[in-house]
Amino acid sequence: MIFTSISPDAFDIKNISKDIHEMNNNIASMLSNVPPSHEIPFEVLQDIRRNGGGLLPYQTISNQAENRIIEYESRKASVRIFNIADPEFIYLHIHGGGHCIGAADMQDQTLEKASKDLNCVVISVEYRLAPKNPYPAAPDDCETVALWLVKNSKKEFNTEKIIIGGESAGANLSAVTLQRLKEKDLLEPFKGANLIYGSYDARLTPSTILKKGSDEIFLLSYEMIKKFRNSYFQGNIDLSLPDVSPIQGDLTGMPPALFTVGTRDLLLDDSLFMYGRWLSYGSKANIIIVTGADHAFNAFPSATTKSVEDKISKFIKSVV
Repeated sequence: MIFTSISPDAFDIKNISKDIHEMNNNIASMLSNVPPSHEIPFEVLQDIRRNGGGLLPYQTISNQAENRIIEYESRKASVRIFNIADPEFIYLHIHGGGHCIGAADMQDQTLEKASKDLNCVVISVEYRLAPKNPYPAAPDDCETVALWLVKNSKKEFNTEKIIIGGESAGANLSAVTLQRLKEKDLLEPFKGANLIYGSYDARLTPSTILKKGSDEIFLLSYEMIKKFRNSYFQGNIDLSLPDVSPIQGDLTGMPPALFTVGTRDLLLDDSLFMYGRWLSYGSKANIIIVTGADHAFNAFPSATTKSVEDKISKFIKSVV
């Protein structure tokens, strides 16, 4: 079942819908037949995804998108754009993958559909990946694109309204980008944040730590989370910095946010805690909790996934 508030019922296993049960069983079956992800090099995982394999459903490359290098002052960044005439707003999308895998074109079908359904331009950031390009390369690239949009969105796309959002590491980078823009007093164009099962505390939250050594099978395991973190944050990085763990930041004046997470996700507490922090600073926030859903559940087609997508669309339309 889907809940839009925090209540005991949201965490009651009796409320796991049939399609989520089936999804979890299918994920467990797939994971039982392959080596653990944390034992596979990132470049191999990336090649598997690129060639149509991997655990997440493959999305074909769209011929409707444009790859572009944008420039802001002396900085450059790569983006992938789904453009339309007379958009209502711009959706600045940041992909997931633990800051180490993934790409702007790996969700083409989802982003092309969002552009059409929501009548918006979609711009996905092709940020530099760790471990080759560790922190702060990824947030620097995302900030560059956001700053370019603040300056050029009206001229380029005939709208100044922006929604920012992403999944997992992309939700982390969205929150970090908003905090960087706040420091520059440039939040006004950002009308909302769509933050899907994000990681907001690099020190790790209880829902992650307590699964260390668990025999349960998760799509995103404790070992993989640690591998992502240690590959992204290299050297003597203070993990309590807001630029690293955005849950530590001043969230005053943030745009309305929607947090989406499943109760089986090891990053569950990240979303629950960040939702509370957002509200505690006087910023508006909503939450979608999917009972029993694992990380990246919305990548797998199901009735529950469709319902969550509809709720996300409704939120976005309500804030632009």
